[in-house]
Amino acid sequence: MEAFVETPVAPPWWFGFHGVPGLAERVLAGHEADYIDFFLRAGTHNGQGIAPAVRKAFIEAYAGSESLRCAFEHYRAMPETAAQLAADKGRLSMPVTAIGAQPVGDRLHQQLKPIADDLTGHLIENCGHIIPLDRPRELLAYL
Repeated sequence: MEAFVETPVAPPWWFGFHGVPGLAERVLAGHEADYIDFFLRAGTHNGQGIAPAVRKAFIEAYAGSESLRCAFEHYRAMPETAAQLAADKGRLSMPVTAIGAQPVGDRLHQQLKPIADDLTGHLIENCGHIIPLDRPRELLAYL
């Protein structure tokens, strides 16, 4: 889906939008359902979306500025997380599995290659970004 197209050097647009403290919460207040619907459609194969009951649960979970703030803190912590990872020279010696789908593909596998000693990668075909919603059985086969 075009909404997920990104340049080779920049993260997707929503990383910056979610990363500015207070901005996304203010802009999205009262429009959580529309915003969540965008990601649920864009994140599933062929934009098919998800079952109405699951959609409702997502919208209820993210309704309100405090819920949104908590969700966006992940993006706001990324610079600190990146610094911590850069300072850590350790390796992952345990078995590691990277599971990808579209539009991200095998990017996680490629990111883990330099630090994981025992890495296995899988790509799930005909699957959007939200793997558990799109292809739960295929995902479980790899877990």
